[in-house]
Amino acid sequence: MKLLNIVSILSLFKAAAAFGTTSRHEFVQILSTAGIAAFSSSLAPEIANAAAIEKAEGKILRANKCAYGEGEGCEDLAGDNAFIKELQKRSQENKEATQKEYLSAYQMKNYPDFFASYGKFMVKKSDGTFELYDEAEFAELKKANKIRLERPTAMGGKVQDLTQKPILVLVE
Repeated sequence: MKLLNIVSILSLFKAAAAFGTTSRHEFVQILSTAGIAAFSSSLAPEIANAAAIEKAEGKILRANKCAYGEGEGCEDLAGDNAFIKELQKRSQENKEATQKEYLSAYQMKNYPDFFASYGKFMVKKSDGTFELYDEAEFAELKKANKIRLERPTAMGGKVQDLTQKPILVLVE
């Protein structure tokens, strides 16, 4: 703490020199002001922030949480609006699928090389799991037209997510 005060006083000395303080009197004024500020904040730092905490502007405002149509804040957000309540209900129903979509997109965007391996092909099955095939097995599946290329989608399948690489999908 003392080292921090000394560093702040030295930085003020440099600042005073940069502004062209020529008299010793001006420098002592700047130094004493800095010293008093550093000393008072080191004595009771909680007093310096007490005024800001007590004011309404200093308090943190938090709204109740509403995610996927669940949470304490959903009732407040919807109010008497039937349409918003219906959207919240649909969001609850689609929660699991949406979370799977987000997880898949996160993995594909942040770890694209995780699914890459030499001489092997990862193919997505209809249940969302992946299976690993070597080159010979993959060639057979391709000849039988059981492999197709699929672009990942976003927003519940409404739009194609062009930020992700296409995925090999097994047609069953």
